[in-house]
Amino acid sequence: MKADRYLKALTKCIESSRIRKEIMREYRDHIEDCKEVLMESGMSEEEAEEEAVRQMGDPAEAGREMNRLYREVLDLGMVIWFLGITTVLLIMRWTWGLNEHETPLFILDHIGRAFVAYGLLLSAWEKHNDLELAYAYAENWSAGAGAVNNSGLILAIGVVFMAHDMQRGMWITLVLAAVQILLRSYIQMLNRKRETELLWEIGVADTTVTYKGKGTFRGKQIRIKTREDEIQPGTPIMIIAMEGAKPVVAKV
Repeated sequence: MKADRYLKALTKCIESSRIRKEIMREYRDHIEDCKEVLMESGMSEEEAEEEAVRQMGDPAEAGREMNRLYREVLDLGMVIWFLGITTVLLIMRWTWGLNEHETPLFILDHIGRAFVAYGLLLSAWEKHNDLELAYAYAENWSAGAGAVNNSGLILAIGVVFMAHDMQRGMWITLVLAAVQILLRSYIQMLNRKRETELLWEIGVADTTVTYKGKGTFRGKQIRIKTREDEIQPGTPIMIIAMEGAKPVVAKV
């Protein structure tokens, strides 16, 4: 078995894209080191590569073991940010006396719930698209179309509206933190399941592929993109990575 084929079979079993890259690099280095030693002992390059790969063991078994050791499920980054910013806003509200208002509490509750509902939907969308904690959602910043987005801040504002007192605010914060963990971890697992199913699959471009396009894999048409120059319809392509739930392809 060739090294590239071995590495593809191994990394297909690993859910985390970050860990996958590290393990691929590490295993490739091991194979190259072993290959050099075998070539020095008199083997040809092809024989040495095949023997080095053989010595690495079954790729699927090794991949499953690496995935078990390095599995990342809980998404805590956003939750930590949400807890921090909410605590700061609540302290500011009560320190500066912003809780003194004449607006009926039920109206504040409705406003807060609207922010929370929007924040949870935005959080799910962010995770589905594998966006950074604070991301810019625009292409033309020079025209003033740019904006930094973050669902944690939206949720924090919702908590501040719903917090009639500090204790109530902290309880709502803890509940939403738990919901965030469950929601984002579930979406992350779905994305990784899709990634491990599609990674290294070969198909064909159905449309011109640039930052968007469509291709057929396993008899099913899916939305894809490429980081290369545009790919013409009918070109054989391989899925080499995922950006959120969207496969990234390259020409075969």
